[in-house]
Amino acid sequence: MAKFNKILVPLDGSANSMRGLDRAIEIAKGGNAEITGFYVFHLPLAAGIKYTAKMKDEAQKKAVKAIGPAMNKTQKAGATFKYKTGGGHTGSEIVKAAEKGKFDMIVIGARGVGGAKETFLGSTSNYVMHKTKLPVLIVK
Repeated sequence: MAKFNKILVPLDGSANSMRGLDRAIEIAKGGNAEITGFYVFHLPLAAGIKYTAKMKDEAQKKAVKAIGPAMNKTQKAGATFKYKTGGGHTGSEIVKAAEKGKFDMIVIGARGVGGAKETFLGSTSNYVMHKTKLPVLIVK
């Protein structure tokens, strides 16, 4: 089995992302890997919309709700946890963070919502799986 030292786990506060985290914890504990939780802020899509202070505060609250429980769960399990945030298109931000941070693996929870391909994987997990060169574990 390959040795994974750095595992990126996208988090959005959902039960699906926590299932991904659970699997990452199992992998990390087996090989003393470090887990990094990654939360992506959703930025306004339309040109000309300013990112207001209120929008920033709301996004920060959502990030804390997603990252806080994940950090507690990981630390209680005896694994190392760090976190990062990014802003933009969720899938592309995950891919960029994974490659820039030199992670060995991405563990992502799948939602299973969306079009034909996405019905089984989820659009974000499907995007990440096809756009990165890193190993991706999709947890359903």
